[in-house]
Amino acid sequence: MKDKQTKIQLKQLLKQGYSELELIHMRIAPTHILDLAIEEFKTEERLNAQTLNIQHNQANFAMRLAY
Repeated sequence: MKDKQTKIQLKQLLKQGYSELELIHMRIAPTHILDLAIEEFKTEERLNAQTLNIQHNQANFAMRLAY
């Protein structure tokens, strides 16, 4: 349970703008937990970007249908 909470906190720090290197140099978590948090954060960001791109394309298509 503690590892899960630590990953959540690390991901929150990444969302707030801390870089991966800053987290590594802070040494606030074991390396394997930090690596997992960074990978999960990158995956979530990639999925969010894909979702936004799909929604943008759908909106553009719908707007073209109106003309």
